[in-house]
Amino acid sequence: MEKHIRSTGRESARRVRRRAVAIGATVAAALSLAVAAPSAAAGSEGGSAPSVAAGSLTPTAVAPQPAGWPQFTYQGEITDKSQMQYNPTNEYIFPSVFHAGAYFDDPLGEWYMYIAPHDRPGGIMLLYADSLEGPWTEYGANPIIARKWSPYFDVNHVSSPDAVWNDQADELYLYFHGGNEVTRYATSDDGVTFDYGGVAVTNSMGGPTVTESSYARVFPHPDASSGFAYGMFYMANEQDNIRRLRLAESVDGQTWIVDPDYVVAPGAEEGQNVSAGDLWEWNGQRYVVYHASSGKSYARTIDETLRQVGSQPILLHEASGVGEDVGRVASPEIVTAEGGTYLFYESGNRTGATIAWAKDAAASPPPTGFGGFPVDEQNPVFAQCAAEGSDEFDTTLSTAWDRVLRASDARHTVVAGDLVIPTYAGGVAAAPLIQQELPTGPWQVTTKVEIDPTQKYQQAGLLLYATDTHYAKFDLVWAANGRSVEVVYHHDGANRQDTAPPAVSGATQLWLRLTSDGQEIRPSLSYDGEDFQDYGRAIDVSGAGFTHVGPYAFRGGQNTAEIDAAFEWVRFSPSAAEYAQCMSD
Repeated sequence: MEKHIRSTGRESARRVRRRAVAIGATVAAALSLAVAAPSAAAGSEGGSAPSVAAGSLTPTAVAPQPAGWPQFTYQGEITDKSQMQYNPTNEYIFPSVFHAGAYFDDPLGEWYMYIAPHDRPGGIMLLYADSLEGPWTEYGANPIIARKWSPYFDVNHVSSPDAVWNDQADELYLYFHGGNEVTRYATSDDGVTFDYGGVAVTNSMGGPTVTESSYARVFPHPDASSGFAYGMFYMANEQDNIRRLRLAESVDGQTWIVDPDYVVAPGAEEGQNVSAGDLWEWNGQRYVVYHASSGKSYARTIDETLRQVGSQPILLHEASGVGEDVGRVASPEIVTAEGGTYLFYESGNRTGATIAWAKDAAASPPPTGFGGFPVDEQNPVFAQCAAEGSDEFDTTLSTAWDRVLRASDARHTVVAGDLVIPTYAGGVAAAPLIQQELPTGPWQVTTKVEIDPTQKYQQAGLLLYATDTHYAKFDLVWAANGRSVEVVYHHDGANRQDTAPPAVSGATQLWLRLTSDGQEIRPSLSYDGEDFQDYGRAIDVSGAGFTHVGPYAFRGGQNTAEIDAAFEWVRFSPSAAEYAQCMSD
C-alpha cells in the first residue's frame, strides 16, 4: 500500500503501478512522543524515555532540528472559500494527496487531493491538479462521500480523508471518520467513485475509556518482520479529554488490531492534544509527524516497529506571522516529488480552517552525473527547468535554431506539438538540417523521437555536425540487418559505428541523449524517458570539432519510401547551479 511523480509538460506520467513518493519522502509524515500505557515504557532511538502514566502530560522541550531539515515556506491558499462550490461550513481540513497518475489510466489530473469540512454535514471532497503546485480544480460533484450512505451509515458528519493504494486489493483505499467514534474505509478503482468497505477502528478497540477514534493516516508498515502489511496512526480521545496518538496494524488494510500503548501523548510543549499523526522518512530517519494544541506541527523520531519514539518533539512547521501566513497549522501532509518537498496542511483556527501549502526552501539538490548535470529521478528529462536552447515545438520552431542547411529544400513542419521531419533522400551531405550552435564547455542535449522504419536506411535522431563529411549521428534506423540503434562517427573519410537491435523489440520511440564534459561526448539511450544507459563508444572532443547539433531524418535513396519522424522536444539540461535555482523559484 502506498500513498501516492510525474515528469511534467507533455511527457506521459502514467507510470503504471510505479510507486511514487507521496506523503513525505517515501511514505507519509508521522508523529511520535515517548508515552506509554500505565505499565509500559517507551524508548527513543539513541536513548531512553521515561515511562509516563496514561493521561498525563510529558514535560518535554523542543529538540533542535537535524541538519538538512526542511524549511517550509508558505506558498498560498488552495481552498479559496469564496470560489468553492461545496462549502457547507466555511472550513476545510485534513488534506490527503494521492498520485493518481501513477495508478489510474485516465485520471482527472496527475494528483488528487482529498479534503473535507468537519462540522455537520462534513463530506469528503476531491480536488485535482497536474502539478503539486497547482492550480487545483474542485471536482464538480462533491461530496464524493456524504454523511448518509444507505444502508451503511447515517451520521452527523464524515471527515478526515486519507487515501492510500492497497497493493493486495489493487485499489485505492480511502479512510475517513464518521462520526468521531468510528474510522471507516471505502474502496475505488478510479479515485472518484467509491464502494463502501467497512469499519476499520472503533472506540471499543482502544479500551473502555476511549471516546473518539478518528483522524487516521495509513501507510505501508515499515517492519517487514512484524507480520503486518499496514500501519495506522489515529487520534484517540479519552474520558479525561486528552487526545493522544494510537497505533493500529493490519495484514490487509481492512481488519485492524489496536496496540494498547500510546504512540504519542501531549507534553508541555504541545499542550493538551495531539492529532493527525503520520509516518514520514527524511534522510534515512523515520519520524511520526503531527499537530498539537500549540498551533504548531511537530515530528519525533520513531523506529521501524513504530514503538520506540523520541522523547522530544522537533518543530516541523509553524506560521511565519507574515501576511496571510498566520495562526494555527495542522494535519501535515508531506509529499516529495517533482523536484521538491511540499507540505499541505490546515491553516487557521479550528472552525475556520483552510487548506494551504508550503515548499521546502532548502531542498537538497539532486545528485549529478557525467558532465556535472543533475540526475533527478522525478524530472529525468527536464520537463521542468530545461536550459536555454531547448524547444518544446509548441507552435513554431524556436529562434534558438539559428540555421537550416539547404533550407530551400526543407519541408519540416511543427504539428500538434511535434517537429515533423520527412526522411529526406540522401545523407548528411544532401538532407536539409535544422541546427543550432553547441554551447561552450560541458553540455547535455536530449530528444524524444518517434519513427517506424521498415525500409533500408530510414532513420532519425540527433546529429553533431562540423562539416558534411565530419559528423556524428545517434539514431533509430532500418539497417542491413533490420531495426537498429546506432552511433556513427564519420571523420577522415571513415565510419566508426556502434550498432545493435533495440533492447525493446520493435521500438519506434526513443529518448536519445548526448553529454559532453568538455573532454569527451557520451551517447546514452532510454526506452522510457526515465532510465538512461550509456550506448556505444565516447567521442573525443578535441578531435571532433563539432560546432552544431540538431534533429534530423533521412533515408537511403529515392527507391526507399519517405516516412515522417516526429520529435516531441529537444532539451538542453541545466547545470547543477541553474537547476537548484530554478527548482527553488
